[in-house]
Amino acid sequence: MAGVRTQLQIASSESELSLLKSQINPHFLFNSLNTVYGLALKEESPKTAHAVQQLSEMMRFMLHENHAEKIPLQKEIDYLRNYIELQTLRISQKDHFQLEVDVAEGCHGEITPMVLIPFVENAFKHGVSFQKPSWVKIKLTCNAEEVHLNVQNSVHKHAEDPEKGKSGIGLENVRKRLGILYPEKHLFQIYETEDSFEANIKITLI
Repeated sequence: MAGVRTQLQIASSESELSLLKSQINPHFLFNSLNTVYGLALKEESPKTAHAVQQLSEMMRFMLHENHAEKIPLQKEIDYLRNYIELQTLRISQKDHFQLEVDVAEGCHGEITPMVLIPFVENAFKHGVSFQKPSWVKIKLTCNAEEVHLNVQNSVHKHAEDPEKGKSGIGLENVRKRLGILYPEKHLFQIYETEDSFEANIKITLI
């Protein structure tokens, strides 16, 4: 009886993980396509070609790597870098936006795909304003045993959209995924103020 119960729990966890991933990925793809589309409308330039190439690499990752149970940590980081650069193309001309990125090179180990990117996506979604001064800070470090991601961003609330600036369903999904995939092997912290948001994540890889 205990064995059957364990199998049911595993099946339930796998089903929930599948649902959570399906909620996160299409949302990210939609945002990325909008970024490239907006850039293409403005000008025909090498930037556009570069953006399309990056998006192609990211889509390839989602189609092939995203379904694996574990992937090399460096592949996850490369994907994160492509996302940041793609977003930078969209907002690089904004004088009142500040971006600080410090992402380690040569990270080893394996990680479940798509557990880091939602934190960065959340920062760009809620931290960038085209009318007010805004900022995003991203720092990723790693060693032989763990990866540590810290993401901070400004928050801009709008009277017409009270939900704007909140972390939303995306990070709650990641919290659940981490609980299932890395029980007692992760740290998930969120710090919020009226004008700033910070997510601090550590994952033990072994």
